[in-house]
Amino acid sequence: MNRRRVVITGMGTVTPHSDNVDTLFAQLCEGVSAVQRITQFDPEGLPAQIAAEVRYEVDGPAQVGRYACDSRTMKFVTAAAQRALADAGLEDELAPDDPERYVRAVHLSSGVGSTAMEALGPLTLGVWGSPDSTEKRDLVALRRAIAAHPETAQHVEDWFCDFAAPALAVMFGADRISTAASACASGSHALMDAMHMIQLGRAKRVLTGGVCTPVTRSMMPGFAMLSALSTRNEVPHAASRPFDADRSGFIMGEGSSLMVLEDLEAAQARGARIHGEILGAGIATDAYRLTDPEPTGRGMGEAMRRALKDAGLAPENVDYINAHGTSTKLNDAAESKAVKAAFGEQAYSIPMSSTKSMFGHLIHAAGITEAIVCTKTIQDGRITPTINYETPDPDCDLDYVPNTAREATVKVAMNNSFGFGGQNVSVLIGAYDGGRA
Repeated sequence: MNRRRVVITGMGTVTPHSDNVDTLFAQLCEGVSAVQRITQFDPEGLPAQIAAEVRYEVDGPAQVGRYACDSRTMKFVTAAAQRALADAGLEDELAPDDPERYVRAVHLSSGVGSTAMEALGPLTLGVWGSPDSTEKRDLVALRRAIAAHPETAQHVEDWFCDFAAPALAVMFGADRISTAASACASGSHALMDAMHMIQLGRAKRVLTGGVCTPVTRSMMPGFAMLSALSTRNEVPHAASRPFDADRSGFIMGEGSSLMVLEDLEAAQARGARIHGEILGAGIATDAYRLTDPEPTGRGMGEAMRRALKDAGLAPENVDYINAHGTSTKLNDAAESKAVKAAFGEQAYSIPMSSTKSMFGHLIHAAGITEAIVCTKTIQDGRITPTINYETPDPDCDLDYVPNTAREATVKVAMNNSFGFGGQNVSVLIGAYDGGRA
């Protein structure tokens, strides 16, 4: 039985560069870095004091149904959804009894939001005193203290990202929601789940993507303690340098990106514009360590091979790879080995670049943002560069499209997303070919 074809009909984004997909892609092709000193709080004294923040006012809904869009997380995800739905021509609100609702779903990856610890910590100390105290902890008094400071209590609520998917369901008129949580692979995981849902005939239209707002006073030191973040604070624009011999860690980023995926027949029936097609996806696990990738890239390579098999493609069919490319010593070396293991000699002739060199690591929103980049690469015939590539690394000896964008005909692009715990997802995106069986 032929499985249903899955096409992309809408794309929306709120990223450090822009909240417009075309502007984002143009900036990436120009090699513009969005990394600067942190402005959301004073980072003085922290090892890593730079990040890729959204530094402009995000224009989006103030409220969606009963869900307030006050927090950074809710502002970003609802604004990105608004743009994706408008791009797909699906922004019209559905009536509660509209049967169209029963063919719509939301698959979201929702990461850490504005951290509650920054608000809850001082309140707890003020009411309960030192953690070493042996006095009885009065939970009622703590709740009263929080209620007495609504401006602070709001930040406690911001931690919970559970509101994001239900709010999108209201906007999209969806019948069901689900959330993916596979660390840095979450955005691609949500995309893969959405693809499967349509292929299996369980929905005709799915709004999918991710949101993450981790640039906070308590999250940044935590990642720094893992030695995961770059500390090139004096040269922010040059700090993220994937595959370069002098790379020293990734840059934290924030934002949200969403895609509307549809069953091809449903998209054609309503005359939708089709941006591209999801051809296949593969998932595999390292089963190695919590943070470090398996050194040979075993799980990464398997995810790529499974994606090729799922799409019915051979290595020579892939024209471009958007690398996970975090700019850490271990990840970049393992990914390079994995690509060689999955593609053989073909690996040396496939251009592969990392957009994280410019907008940092968007964590739960990374995979979906990079899927949008892949789609634009196919549409515009331009491959975004890996900036800050200066010193070759013997462990990373592939074509990383160093520093300058490249004109190229790309019909099939692979997007790699590899998360903590060895959670690996590869997705293949293709140019829409109406005649493919």
